[in-house]
Amino acid sequence: MNNRDKIIEVTFLLSLKNGFDRVPIKQIQEESGLSAGSIYYYFKDKDDILVAMINKYLVDNINVFKEVIRNSGDSLMDKLKIVFICLNTSFNKNEIHSDNSNIHEFNYEDYFVLLTSVFHQYPEIRSMFHEIQHELNDFYCELLEEAIEKGEIRDDIDIKTLNIYIQSIIKGHITLLNQSSFSLEEIIESNLNMIWDLIKKEDFVNNTVDELTPNQNVLNYSFN
Repeated sequence: MNNRDKIIEVTFLLSLKNGFDRVPIKQIQEESGLSAGSIYYYFKDKDDILVAMINKYLVDNINVFKEVIRNSGDSLMDKLKIVFICLNTSFNKNEIHSDNSNIHEFNYEDYFVLLTSVFHQYPEIRSMFHEIQHELNDFYCELLEEAIEKGEIRDDIDIKTLNIYIQSIIKGHITLLNQSSFSLEEIIESNLNMIWDLIKKEDFVNNTVDELTPNQNVLNYSFN
């Protein structure tokens, strides 16, 4: 791992525990084993580290996520199933694999709290979050439009409304999983069945929600 990436990772891990605003440069220096001069060689200030951290642990993750979904399954329901599973076997796998093979465990809820806090405390980077959401909106709309063109789902549904509905379910199921006794399989199957009942065409047969048996290659990828 190069020094720049080490600084970003150390800052991220410290921020998960303490909050980004409570991580001084001195602590980053101590944990990384680098001098203050080395840190400022790569970053002009701590806010510059924050931008790099968001790019690495959010923007890059989202880009990989979209690519995986585009290449997974044939039908919309196949892809949505992989969306649910990926979010729980990658973002929620509770670990970071460093280039030096060290594994750092973390709690997904801490990750969510960190992102929420920096969004509210650092308005100068909110445009990054807005851009990500815009890209996700376009991404899910593309999936829905493709499904309509294939004749998989009803063509009389407003895509924007359906997009909002599906994204709300996707985001909500992670909180439910972390705070309830329901299993991942129960939550995914229930949500997919509800979505399918809403959008299915009577003459279209789809059995993708019967069993949660995604391609193993999908489960093996990770966000780094």
